[in-house]
Parts: sequence; C-alpha cells; structure tokens
Amino acid sequence: MDYRQLHSFVVLAEVLHFGKAALQLNIAQPALSQHIKALEQSLGIPLFTRDKRHVALTFEGQQLVEEARIAINHYEKFLENARSLRQGFKGQLKLGYVGSSILDPALALLINGYRKKKPDIEIVIEEHNVHEQLTLLLNYQLDIALVRSPVPKYPELEYLDVATRPLIAVLPRNHPLASDQKIALSSLSECPFLIQRDPPGVGLGWSAMNACQKAGFVPQKIQFTRDVSVAIGLVSMGMGVALVPETQRSVMIPDVNYCFLTDSGATSTLTLSWQRHQKNKALADFIRYARELTV
Repeated sequence: MDYRQLHSFVVLAEVLHFGKAALQLNIAQPALSQHIKALEQSLGIPLFTRDKRHVALTFEGQQLVEEARIAINHYEKFLENARSLRQGFKGQLKLGYVGSSILDPALALLINGYRKKKPDIEIVIEEHNVHEQLTLLLNYQLDIALVRSPVPKYPELEYLDVATRPLIAVLPRNHPLASDQKIALSSLSECPFLIQRDPPGVGLGWSAMNACQKAGFVPQKIQFTRDVSVAIGLVSMGMGVALVPETQRSVMIPDVNYCFLTDSGATSTLTLSWQRHQKNKALADFIRYARELTV
C-alpha cells in the first residue's frame, strides 16, 4: 500500500468513474485500475463494485474512504512540514481567511505581531469561504481559520471572537441618500440588496440579512454575490445596495458612497477557529497571542 494507491482510491470514490478519476489524477486509466487492484489485494477486501457502465463503493469501501482521506491529508501535511524545515523554519502554521477579512486591521495585527514573536515559524495563508475553511479544519488541512460569525459549532473545534465591526451601507453615488453621512437601515427597505452568498445562518451573508430583519424588513429583491468586492462593484453599476464591514471603506471604487448606519445591532464579527485537540506548538502559541490581543 502506498500514497498513490490511497489517493487513487479517494479520487475514484468521489467521482465513481475510472475515466474522470484518471484524468483528475493525470494518469492513464490502466494505471488507475492497477492502483485500485493492488490496494484491494493489499487490504484483502473489495473497495468497489464495477461493470462496464457503473462504479460503486462496496460497504467496506464506504467505511474506509474517510480514513483514507484523513491519511492522505496527514501525509501531505508531513511533506509540507518537511519542506518548511528544509527551508530553515522550525515549524509551520497554515491559516485560512475569508476574503472580506483581508482589509481588517485585526488580520494584519495577528500575522505581523506573531511573526515578530516567532520569526522561525512559517505562516502559510489561504483564502477560503466559511464552509470550506471549517471543512479543511475538520480534515486537518488547515491549522486555524479566520471566519465571519455566526458559524456552525462543532464539538471538535474551538472558537475565539477577535474583532467586531459595524456594518455600513454601500450606495450608488446617485442614490438619494448617498450624500448622507449616517442613515437608518430601514430607509433602504425598498432597494434591491447585493448580499454575499453564504450557507443559511452563516457568515457575512447572514449578518446582513439579520441586520435587515432587526431593522424591520426583509429585502424584497436579493442578488447573491461571490464576495464583498463583487457586491461593491455591482453597487457602482447601480444594481442595488450592499452591507459590508466598515473596514471595506478603503476599497475606492468610482460611483459608490459609504454611509454609516444608525442601527447599533448591525455588526459583523471575525472569529478564529481551530481543532480542539491539535498538538501543534506553533498553533498553541498563536492562539495564546490572539487571546492576549483580545483581552
């Protein structure tokens, strides 16, 4: 049994098609068949049932595929740590972040402050949405995630709120209220809203919807966007209005105005999350530093 066989097993289990799996693995289809056959012989159990038209996991395959996926993640993490050590670092920390947090001073403060304290630790940062980050955390592919609350609470994870920012309104420059420095959210109740697509009850999308509900209305027309920058860009085209964290005011796009809200409950919170039982000294040091900053 080797890494290539396990990787082939996991990819084939995901797509259930030898041709597609071989293409994804960048190997010939006969080589993929050999990997699966060798793994089945090594384990002494069938992992797939297959005929000319269908491929399906056996009961045994269903029981083992998640463990195989975790084993691959551990192996890849092992290789990453070895590379980091070869480059002279004494450890590595892989941090995920949501795109809207990149302009928040909290992220720069965390990263730069920790680097000064621990210059021998390599920090790798990756952008993912909330759902992707939590999945990667649970699969040990991230050490820590910076997400926007609210987030699902998993017993395997711990959470720490690090920064709460007011939401502000983004209006087209020709909107009647665009010249007002501060407005009530309810005054936008008739406008189309551009809202970040997040899972129900999660992240910035839910914070925007919740703020509208607290203001006494539900937007009648909503266009969901991939991220905050897309929403601001669409506002500049007159497609509607948006709610974003106030840190996004530094995004200078023509034909938009940013207005503060009188609604004190319209906020968005950045939250750190990590595996509760992760044995990573660099992670423990990072969390300790984050707690110091939030006291």
